[in-house]
Amino acid sequence: QLLLLISLPFSLVLDLFMMAPLRVGMIGGGTVGGGVYEIIMNRLASKCVVTKICVQNLSKPRAFHLDESVTKLTTDVNSILNDESIDIVVEVMGGTALARTIVLDSLSKNKSVVTANKALVAEHLEELYQAAQQSKGVLSYEAAVCGGIPIIQTLHTCFTGDVIHQVMGVCNGTTNYMLCKMEE
Repeated sequence: QLLLLISLPFSLVLDLFMMAPLRVGMIGGGTVGGGVYEIIMNRLASKCVVTKICVQNLSKPRAFHLDESVTKLTTDVNSILNDESIDIVVEVMGGTALARTIVLDSLSKNKSVVTANKALVAEHLEELYQAAQQSKGVLSYEAAVCGGIPIIQTLHTCFTGDVIHQVMGVCNGTTNYMLCKMEE
């Protein structure tokens, strides 16, 4: 979940240290969303704050402590997308159809988006990438690929002069875990 934050573009990370806290709207309040919320609110509260979380069911018990003085739960995704005070949307809801629509809508409103949604990235990366190119927002998907290994930003920034034909290896955290256990 910390990789969601690592996957932010350098310019946004720099902004975190130079200005008022980054205001985050999160889509999804389940296991992953709860973990991301706790990391942001407990470790990064001076640099960014989750102001709204869109969930399916407001009365469902949450496995994380919600600071109600700072963060509001909502079932209306548009309350996040249309809120001009929200700088970045973190999509951790899962699935592809609704997630795709939310990411595209966020980008069309010039909001940056971070997603950990593997299925979304696998099925719609080209479309999302094109939408990000037409937006003032940034699409960050580092947390959704390669088992969370921060490789995308590295490839984009450190190897721009190189021609990379392929990347090979075990790029899935679960597979890597299973192979390590088998080796033991």
